Amino acid sequence: MAQKIQNMLEPQDLYLQANLKVADLARAMDVSKYRISRIFREHFKARNFNQFINQMRIDHVKTLLADPQNTHWPIMVVGMENGFASVGAFTRAFKDICGMTPNRYRQSTEKEEAKRLVV
Repeated sequence: MAQKIQNMLEPQDLYLQANLKVADLARAMDVSKYRISRIFREHFKARNFNQFINQMRIDHVKTLLADPQNTHWPIMVVGMENGFASVGAFTRAFKDICGMTPNRYRQSTEKEEAKRLVV
């Protein structure tokens, strides 16, 4: 069941869908919300469905923010295009997971890239 969840979320980028709820996934898989929630807690070791989805979204966002070709993308657009309902929700989730704001993360990756190019 956990593999089936992964296969739905990742290849289809379902985790980037705004307002994705455990009920949506349960309905698509034709199982109860309780069963889906339990799999997230037990198999994926997530506090809950939202925490797991936000982690996936943030992992994706980090790759976008670290890419030098995307420096012209506003932070707000990156968050909204990757499933977050608001800038506040995006910033809070990013800070909870990464320990810094998305803008600070982008700045730190830009500095690392500059150091790498100098060496």
